Amino acid sequence: MKRVLLWFAVIALIGSSTSVTASAAVKAGGACTKVKATTISNGYKYTCVKSGKKLVWSKGVAFVEPVRIIKYPDAPTSFDDLIANYKGISYAAWSKSSAVITAAKDIAPTYTTLTGPNTVLAYKNPVSVFNLVSRLYSGYKSSSNLTVLSFAYDDRDWAQEQMKKLQPNSTYEWITTFACTTRATCWGGGVFTDEKANVLLVLTTEITDENRLSGTLEAHEFTHVVQQSQIGKTQPWPTTGVWPPTWYLEGQAEFSQHAAVFYQSFDLYTKNRRLVSSELFTDSTITSSWIQEFFLVNPPSSWFSKYPSWRQYDLGGMLVEVLTALKGPSSTMEMWKLAGSGLKFGDAFEKVYGISFDKALPIISKAIALELGRS
Repeated sequence: MKRVLLWFAVIALIGSSTSVTASAAVKAGGACTKVKATTISNGYKYTCVKSGKKLVWSKGVAFVEPVRIIKYPDAPTSFDDLIANYKGISYAAWSKSSAVITAAKDIAPTYTTLTGPNTVLAYKNPVSVFNLVSRLYSGYKSSSNLTVLSFAYDDRDWAQEQMKKLQPNSTYEWITTFACTTRATCWGGGVFTDEKANVLLVLTTEITDENRLSGTLEAHEFTHVVQQSQIGKTQPWPTTGVWPPTWYLEGQAEFSQHAAVFYQSFDLYTKNRRLVSSELFTDSTITSSWIQEFFLVNPPSSWFSKYPSWRQYDLGGMLVEVLTALKGPSSTMEMWKLAGSGLKFGDAFEKVYGISFDKALPIISKAIALELGRS
C-alpha cells in the first residue's frame, strides 16, 4: 500500500477571464472590479457579476478545498524487501520517528547549567530539544546527574577549568586542543561520563551557522547523553569491548538531530539531512562494496586514517536511518541498553533485528548505495 500524506491547497481555476484568489472578507452585493473574477472568503466562493451598471459579488457558494495527495514509496518491512523498497527508507524512518515523538510524553531530566561569563547561547532554549530527543527514545532514561557546560571562544580557558573540576580524570584538555583551538574552529560539542555515571555535556557557541541556530547540535549531543546513560560507563576512544562502533555512536546522533528537530516536516528533515550528507551523494567512489568495507565492527587503528572522519556521521546516519525504517527509533537505542547489559554489538544486533550483522550488512550497503544513486 502506498504511503500518503494529505495536504490541502486552493487550486487556481485558469482561464482567459477567470481566476480564483483568496482575499479579505467580502459579502454578496459588495463592489468588485472584473466580471467573472472569483474569490474565496470564509469558506464561500464569490463571482463578480454585472448587476445593472454595477459590478458586484454574487451570492456565495460553499467552497470545499480540493485535496492534493502526495504518494510516498512503499516502506521496507524487513531485510527481505529492503533493497526492493529502498526508496521508502527515508520517509519510513522519519514517519515512525515523528509518530513516536508526537505520542510520547517523556521529558529530559533537570540538569545543572554552566554558561561562560562572556558566552551567549546560540540556541536559546536547549531543553526544548532535549525533550524532543527524550520523546524520540521514549522509555530510555537519561542520567539525572547531568551538567550542561556552554562556552564561546573567549571563555574556553574558563570552560576547561570547569571540566577539570567536574571530571578531573577526563580528557579536559580536549576543550583547547580539539573543540576550540581557534575562534574560527570553535565548534561542536561532546559528552563525557565519569566512573560514577555523572554526565557532562559540553557545547561550544562561537559559530552561529544553521546547525547551531536550529537546535540540531543540541539534539546531536543529547543523543549521546541518552546513549551513555544506557551504559553508565566512561567511553573509551576508540570504542572497544561492548561499546558500539564509532560510526554507530555518531551515526545515531546524526540521525536523531534531524528526526527530532524536524519531526513535524518531512521536507525539512530531508533538506537538512541532505545538507550534512552532500558529499555522499557526489562522491562516486562510495559504492556498495565501499560501504560494506567501511562498516567494520572492530576496526583497527588504521581504519581511522583510511576513511574521512565525517563518514562516521553521515554514512553512519544512513545506516541508523535504515534500522529505524525497519523497526523504529527505539530499536536503535535498545542496542545501547543491551550493550549496558554486557552484550557486544553483533550479539545485540541479532537479538534486536533477528539477523546477524554479517548477513544484514551486504543488504544494508546495497540499499544505501541505491539511495545514493549507485550500485
